[in-house]
Amino acid sequence: MEAIKSRRLLVKKWAVAVPRRSCILKSLALPASDLSEAARMIEFELPSLVPVPLEEVVYGCTVLSKQPNMLNVLVCILKLNTLNQHLKPYRDIGVEPHLVIFDSLAIQSWFNSTSSTSRAAPGPLIGVLVNTSRSVVLTSVKGNFHKGNELTLSGTDTAILPREIVQEISNQLEELPDILKNKAVIVIAGTENHTSQIRNLFHSKSRDATVANETAVVSSPEITCYTNGKCEPDADTHVLEAVVAAGLLDLAKSSNVPFFNLLPQEYLGRFRRKTLLFNCLFAALALLMSISFFWLCLWAMNRRIESKSNRIASQIAPIESIAGNVDKKRQRVRAIQNQLANRGLITQIFQELYEYTPNNISISELRILPERSGASIEIKGQADLLSSAFEYTDAMREAALLKQIQIVNAQQIPRLGGSVVEFQARCVIRDH
Repeated sequence: MEAIKSRRLLVKKWAVAVPRRSCILKSLALPASDLSEAARMIEFELPSLVPVPLEEVVYGCTVLSKQPNMLNVLVCILKLNTLNQHLKPYRDIGVEPHLVIFDSLAIQSWFNSTSSTSRAAPGPLIGVLVNTSRSVVLTSVKGNFHKGNELTLSGTDTAILPREIVQEISNQLEELPDILKNKAVIVIAGTENHTSQIRNLFHSKSRDATVANETAVVSSPEITCYTNGKCEPDADTHVLEAVVAAGLLDLAKSSNVPFFNLLPQEYLGRFRRKTLLFNCLFAALALLMSISFFWLCLWAMNRRIESKSNRIASQIAPIESIAGNVDKKRQRVRAIQNQLANRGLITQIFQELYEYTPNNISISELRILPERSGASIEIKGQADLLSSAFEYTDAMREAALLKQIQIVNAQQIPRLGGSVVEFQARCVIRDH
């Protein structure tokens, strides 16, 4: 409590373990393909498991084993008032847990995650945790909790405890299927003088067996002191609490037991809503900051462009009037050049009309319209026959400029003593 108040120990999410003896454990076979489906079925099976109203209990489940189209699950049931009694000391110091499981599951998780021997072993794992007051023997198959038993030691049972533990190991080995018995690995942790004694007793008892089970001794977790004064925790006395704490940490980080939280569903629902609200607020704040940052980037870019534009404008200002006059004179020169460029063109057009126009066609009007890339010529004239007017284009094919002349209109006009054909032609001359 001193470490929490002094903020030397900062925890965002608390996980708490309740004693195995406070829980009711039941195995259940359900026609489910996965644990999430099985968890939804358990609520309907609870009345047959415990004679207690559903609103007075909390429960969780984990996988025991899988079979084709069947799932064997371990159901842990705890009375709500018992849970509140266990959580009261924590709540009195301001700790509100987010995960509650029973201690044997935390111990099994620590054995699975810490022991390199258990990770490498393909068969079952029997974990033995020896403490001066309480000892635990549990079995896990394929990483799933299978069975656990707690042995309590009184002051006069010190010499008897190793033999009882070895007997419990043998009992749990016998409960395994025959194909798995010889593949089981026994991992021992806890009080040093007891671990070696248990290992020797087990080896001596199984010496006559055809295949001896592999055994290993692992170190228990280190205990860290968070008080301001001197602290020398007794590792032998608190080894069980240290293992439970380490196992809880593993479960909280890995989320391997998503359906084994013994907290009431109402509380979990409030926590999920609170988490969702926090995530939404965080996302909204992140979006607002992103938009603000993007706006600041655009504002900074516009400021740089405006600054450069002002510098360029200040450099142009002294010569702006001169540049305007120069540009006007340049446009006048360009217009004069265009006019002068068409002077030779007019002479050549007259020459081609004189040279290639047939005698039966007379030109009455000629309009030359200068354009940006050349000139447009409109010709009005008269012909003796309508066919002669349309044959005018063929007559001009030898001309250099007027070879693409087109008749756009031709009509026969009656006159005194006969008729005459008036036509209109057009030709566009492009600069090459």
